[in-house]
Amino acid sequence: MKHTLCLILLVAVSFTGCSKKKSSKAPPPPRVTTTTIKQETVPVYIDAIGQVIAPVTVNIRPQVAGKLLKTYVQQGAIVKEGDVLYEVDSRPYQAILDEALAQLAHDQALYLYAQRTQTRNKPVAEKDYISILSYEQFESNTSAAQAQLDLDKAAVTAAQINVDYCKVMAPVSGKISFFNVDVGNIVAIDDPNQLTVIRPFSPIDITFSLPQQQFEIIRQVQGDAGEWKFVATLPDPHTPFAGTTYFIDNQLDQTTGTILLKGRLPNENRALWPGQFIRVKVLHKMAENALLVPPSTVLIGKDGPYVYTVDNDGKAVVENVTVLTRTDAYYAIQSPKLHAGDKVIVDGQINVAPGIKVAEVEASHS
Repeated sequence: MKHTLCLILLVAVSFTGCSKKKSSKAPPPPRVTTTTIKQETVPVYIDAIGQVIAPVTVNIRPQVAGKLLKTYVQQGAIVKEGDVLYEVDSRPYQAILDEALAQLAHDQALYLYAQRTQTRNKPVAEKDYISILSYEQFESNTSAAQAQLDLDKAAVTAAQINVDYCKVMAPVSGKISFFNVDVGNIVAIDDPNQLTVIRPFSPIDITFSLPQQQFEIIRQVQGDAGEWKFVATLPDPHTPFAGTTYFIDNQLDQTTGTILLKGRLPNENRALWPGQFIRVKVLHKMAENALLVPPSTVLIGKDGPYVYTVDNDGKAVVENVTVLTRTDAYYAIQSPKLHAGDKVIVDGQINVAPGIKVAEVEASHS
């Protein structure tokens, strides 16, 4: 019985020893994905939120009063400068024009008669067959008839203008809004309701504001002439639009501490519409020999941005960095301890701590 008990104890101690030996085995190093740092010259941008606006907004109002007879375009149509949009009843204005033309013809006949009378009496007056006073009267009649002709021609021009105004034309090319007044209504010159609105689409403007600090940063490099390069993108994935600013306001907004800027884009395919919000990146400078890493490489800690590098012994090392600029494809960073070719961890950082050994898997560059 004693021998049996000793054997059981010996087996138990043996198993306990094996269990302790197995638990002391070190865990495998965490697997991480690494890549090498690249070095390039890249643009450094300052981000802003902008809005798309039309370069001009034209409120279409009638320049004569009358009944609206016809529309020549559909609501929301694209029109060109000079296209006829509306027609106002022109009959009253045509009657005024006809009256002015008739008056012109009448006074032109009087002028010709006065002119011929003066011409016939000139040699007679030179021979003293008639008094100087009589001849001066002929001259006066001719001058008065000429003045009346000028007055008549002005009346004809004014009447013709009103007839022409009966056809409302597009002063600029662009897209028409909805109609505020329907056919059959009476329109007036002083009506506060415009017939419609035209907004040009190409080119198109971008308006945005920069805080004072960022404005000064760019101005020190780009100057204050106002022609700053920028790139604009819609919130949804879209091809970026490159443009140039043409306007910088002459003072900062005292309530917000920002300054207003405007830029212009071609927008030939009408991808941008007035009223849209848009992301704007204003070029600050070109950063030479910037260190490029994938976006997932850069983490944020209590001391700011940092990355994990892998040293020659395969251990993880934390390096604080300065982010110069960022895009969807890369982060451009700066650090005195990092160089092109150094290895950085792009995935798996959650299992990594400074100083521990890691198992590297090189990132695919496909």
